[in-house]
Amino acid sequence: MSLVRGLHWFRNDLRLRDNTTLLALADRVDEWLPVFIFDPGFLGDDPDLPRVRFLKDCVSRLRDDLSSRGVALCIREGDPAEVLTRLVDETRSEIVSFGAADTPLARRRDEAVAAAIKKVGASTLVIRDHTVFGPEEIRTKQDGVYSVYTPYKNAWWARWFEAPRHAAKRVRLPAIALELKSDNLQIALSSSTSSTSKVGLPAGGEIAAARRLKSFLTDSISDYEVSRDFPAVDGTSRLSPYLRFGVISPRRCFDEALALGAAQPAAMEGVRKWLDELVWREFYAMVLANSPRVLTQNFRREYDHLEWSGSDAEFEAWRLGKTGYPIVDAGMRQLAQTGWMHNRVRMIVASFLTKDLLIDWRRGARHFFDSLVDGDPASNSGGWQWAASTGTDSQPYFRIFNPTLQGQKWDPEGIYIRRFIPELRGIETRFIHAPWKAKEPPIDYPSPIVDHSIQRERALDAYRSARAKGA
Repeated sequence: MSLVRGLHWFRNDLRLRDNTTLLALADRVDEWLPVFIFDPGFLGDDPDLPRVRFLKDCVSRLRDDLSSRGVALCIREGDPAEVLTRLVDETRSEIVSFGAADTPLARRRDEAVAAAIKKVGASTLVIRDHTVFGPEEIRTKQDGVYSVYTPYKNAWWARWFEAPRHAAKRVRLPAIALELKSDNLQIALSSSTSSTSKVGLPAGGEIAAARRLKSFLTDSISDYEVSRDFPAVDGTSRLSPYLRFGVISPRRCFDEALALGAAQPAAMEGVRKWLDELVWREFYAMVLANSPRVLTQNFRREYDHLEWSGSDAEFEAWRLGKTGYPIVDAGMRQLAQTGWMHNRVRMIVASFLTKDLLIDWRRGARHFFDSLVDGDPASNSGGWQWAASTGTDSQPYFRIFNPTLQGQKWDPEGIYIRRFIPELRGIETRFIHAPWKAKEPPIDYPSPIVDHSIQRERALDAYRSARAKGA
């Protein structure tokens, strides 16, 4: 009796534990070949972006993890449909598995792959893995799509407690006994001992992700509901890069956090608040899957009439962290220096760009996606449209953050600001959020590029006008 062979195409599921697609493949084949493909169409033009460098580190560590189990990760470069059909032919595989995707570009790619695989006589196995539930699994009672987060969240949790739970497993499956060489890649992979610290990136890989989860659950989650909003405090999980590339499964996060809450009831409030944030991630993935246009278009059509009047010079000042508003500038400099930004500060800088400067949210979203190590299409567009009030269940258009008051509220002592703006380290704390008010303002730090009170009124007029035109 001949052995059934399969290929697993790793993408945003760069782990061996609790990989639902890989486990499903293991039930259907006797031997397998793990594959990773560097697709130039998805990497973009800059291989040095934080997101790409973190991805390469995660692939490198996955390769080492597989190698320690006697399995070689086949790494190729090129168009996935062409690469996979060649590998099917070389290995005489019958099944190619990969995780389901949500973005329009990824779906078109996957359709092309499935068609190519079918032509060479093999089948595809596609299973949801990047989120706990797929976009079609959480529906309204009328079988419609949720557009408001809270009822979606309630339905999500009801489904979670109804669904059967399975212990997370690692795949134990013999490798295909063939010598298949990886491409001589132009894209250099780091070794597992190398550093991703060029701009302070976290270490990649499944082990690092598990350690981060354990550290967060042990040290921070009990105080999460309060500490998560203060950027000077290490009060967030910092797991977003690992979730972005599937180095850890969202199910594992839910399982381990809920287990901790059950064992330590005092921690349950923080546990539920953190997990609700992960449900937001699922909500935005669902929105994108059902409304692909949200990547580049306003979810709320009335704001198609919004006049974005900000200038390129103002955008550059925002991008470089030179707006004259310390909490905004600290956030943008943190992004440039580390490839990451605290979530509360993300909301502040996004509000400032879209409402104080009246610059199109798409410009900010593009910059974030290019600069963040955790740049995720669904969460990125969802977060930006929330801040700009153009998205589903977004903040009201008249809610406009005052950057000075936001700094005073969330970084009262200026610890976060001083960490990333050395020009302000010597200023008195009472002036840290409004250095222009000091008797001798720092000469190497800019004055505010706009007056918030004036810009607020302009933003309100612009939004009201757009709503009237779209009525």
